[in-house]
Amino acid sequence: MATRKKFLFIIFIFFLLCLFVIYVSYSYILKKQDELFYNLYLNTNDKIIDTTKNSIDDKKHTTLAIALSLSKNENLYKYLENEEYEKLDFNKIIDELKQYSKYKNVWIQVVNKNAIPVYKSWTKEKVDISFRKDLQSTLSNPKVSTSISMGIYNLSLKARTPIYGYKNEFFGVLEVISHLNSVIEDLKKDKIESIVLVNKDVNKVLKSPISNIFINDYYVPHENANSYFVEYLKNNDVDKYFNMKDFIVENGYLITNYNLFNEKNEKVASIINFYDLKNIDDSHISSIKTQNILMIMIVLIVLFFILILYLYTKYTNKIKSQEQKNRLILDSQSSIVIITNGENIIESNKKLIEFFNDCKNLEDFKTKYKCICKKFVNIEHENYLIDTKYNGRNWAEHALYNQNTDFKVAIYDANQNLKHFSLKVSQLKDDNLIIATFTDISQEILEAEKEKNQQRAIFQQAKLNAISNTLNNIAHQWRQPLSVISTLTSGMKLKKDLNILGDNEFKKSCDKIIFNTTKLSNTIENFTNFFTKDDINKVSVVEAINQIIEFLDSIFERNQIVCHFKHTNDVLLDCDSNSFSEVILNIFDNSISALIENKNINERYIIITLEGKTLSIIDSGNGVDETLISKVCEPYFTTKHQAFGIGLGLYVVEDFFIKTLNKKIELKNEDFVYEDKKLRGLRFTIEFD
Repeated sequence: MATRKKFLFIIFIFFLLCLFVIYVSYSYILKKQDELFYNLYLNTNDKIIDTTKNSIDDKKHTTLAIALSLSKNENLYKYLENEEYEKLDFNKIIDELKQYSKYKNVWIQVVNKNAIPVYKSWTKEKVDISFRKDLQSTLSNPKVSTSISMGIYNLSLKARTPIYGYKNEFFGVLEVISHLNSVIEDLKKDKIESIVLVNKDVNKVLKSPISNIFINDYYVPHENANSYFVEYLKNNDVDKYFNMKDFIVENGYLITNYNLFNEKNEKVASIINFYDLKNIDDSHISSIKTQNILMIMIVLIVLFFILILYLYTKYTNKIKSQEQKNRLILDSQSSIVIITNGENIIESNKKLIEFFNDCKNLEDFKTKYKCICKKFVNIEHENYLIDTKYNGRNWAEHALYNQNTDFKVAIYDANQNLKHFSLKVSQLKDDNLIIATFTDISQEILEAEKEKNQQRAIFQQAKLNAISNTLNNIAHQWRQPLSVISTLTSGMKLKKDLNILGDNEFKKSCDKIIFNTTKLSNTIENFTNFFTKDDINKVSVVEAINQIIEFLDSIFERNQIVCHFKHTNDVLLDCDSNSFSEVILNIFDNSISALIENKNINERYIIITLEGKTLSIIDSGNGVDETLISKVCEPYFTTKHQAFGIGLGLYVVEDFFIKTLNKKIELKNEDFVYEDKKLRGLRFTIEFD
């Protein structure tokens, strides 16, 4: 057992070590993997930010180049100098940009030095530009500039350049306006899906939105915005993405944020970029993870081989000593232990040779008897095995097949004393051999036989006691009728001697004598029927108790005992009606004896109730000492409460209900109230479930 525990302990430590190695290694791999993925995502985020910035810068530079080119047109100076504003026309240039470049949405505006918009390529309306702080700044301080700002139509990227004449006279400002659509398209070519969100505070100047797309209070300024990502932002707290400072990885996307600022460095919008993680090459991370896992496997395999080598060394060093220990353990058993196939004995302990002392050793025994079964004695009992076939199985196979049965064998020893053995079997699965253990139970058999004889004596004594009680009851039933007959016959004889016996009086006396002799005959008939032995049949509990009450009626009357039987139903039992009546009668006799001890004749009650499957009998005899209540059902135990002579009544009751009928019985002292009187007594409760 100690070796096995040590072996299990080593295995346990080994597995703990393996788990520790796996845990530490895998934790390291996961940490390293997370670091690699973070760096990979960080690099990808930086690339996306750079791509976005480059695309916006390219848009700014191109828009500014257009503005600078247009501002150098000589006709522009003349038209502004001569206020020939109607001659301003850039539509041809705008059309050519649409046709030959990726800039499909370009607008041009000219504002004179008096801050009056004299030309708008998209409308002829003269719109107030006082809200345009960037444009006002360029007019007051003429210089080339670009900005991103919110207008009444959309979020725009604007390039402004001052207009000067030949003599460097300042005539006004030319502004080229474009949207971010081309930026979004450029990013899409790099597999970046983008949604532009305009700041809630900035979009208040928006009057006529071009796209009509809003995510909560955020305006999306590009009409071709991907509807999937628009819905994604709507359903996932758009504020989180608008204000995020770092990238987010979720739902298979790397999400970045690029902020757009106006000329005052105020945030006007954010470009939310979605980049599919499938587009990120993480094969090198998987390769590193695979390599690390292989390293763990190699370490575990090395540890496993070290363990195998250690266990094998231990095993080879101890196997011989273990065999010797097994032999010592086998020989130390107090029972006969053999290994057999049921027909030949294979191995045994020394107890076998000690029992069969006519044999020198096991080989000698096998030569003489071949198998221990050859010495089995036929006891003619189903639990005692002999050397025969049981449905095609030998004795050992039969015992193995029916292991729940308490098998025994009987064998004569060298002195021809019959010995009884309890047989237990188990099987060696490796070679299908059977281990049989023979435990000497001869003493237990003798004790059981002795106890059985004592039980017979006890029940015989109980029967004699019941007969004695019965005869006493019969004597009491006969006493009054015999007294009446004696009185009548004495009176008749005396009157006859005096010659004063009249015919009418003689006839009346004879009628009374016949009535009382009939009463005596009926008493004998009742007692005969009550104690007639019946076969096991359906016994009515209600009918049996009523018969007992009727049987004891005169005793109740003589001792002024009130017996009340209440029942709501009946119970039928499969038992001998005579035995049932006897044990119930014992309970009644117990109560009668206790009640006679009760000096108050006005408080002598026996109450019987049958409700459902529960029969309860309680008397007002003040109960039994609590320290003795657990012993009242022992044979020969008597108290003041049980006047059975030799104390067998309640023992018979318990034996019948518990052992014969397998029912539950309970004895308990209890206080109760009957006819407004507070009483105490011993309650018998019998459960018929």
